[in-house]
Amino acid sequence: MTGSLVLVLMAVVGGLVILGLGLFTFHLAGQRGSTCPPMPAAYRSDDAESWRRGTLRFTEDRLALRGRGGLSVGPWMRGNLDLGVAGALDPQDAADLGGAQLIRVPVRYGTASFELALGEQHYTALRSWVEAVPPGWNSQVA
Repeated sequence: MTGSLVLVLMAVVGGLVILGLGLFTFHLAGQRGSTCPPMPAAYRSDDAESWRRGTLRFTEDRLALRGRGGLSVGPWMRGNLDLGVAGALDPQDAADLGGAQLIRVPVRYGTASFELALGEQHYTALRSWVEAVPPGWNSQVA
């Protein structure tokens, strides 16, 4: 009886230690600015494909969309992203995604292109992040 109690206590202590390490690591990452709040978004590679929901997250130089179950699309490097002109989402797509105020944003990444659907405030944050890309190593500043 006492042997099983000791095992249970050891499992609880082990779980608390793992939880504490996870929170400490997240705290450190937050202080370094390497985390940002995830933004709900949807992705599709072309018009024939259905939207895939996920959370959009950008770090210092990369953008990625994480879907359900941890599957992700990207990452895309910030300097190679080209955001097109945003427009209203098709009413049927907006109804399917559950947001009448979502914006459809065409994106080009090298030779690939895809679309994102996200809220206006998230689009503003994404556009600012993309346009604030630092100059490359060969840029000429007079």
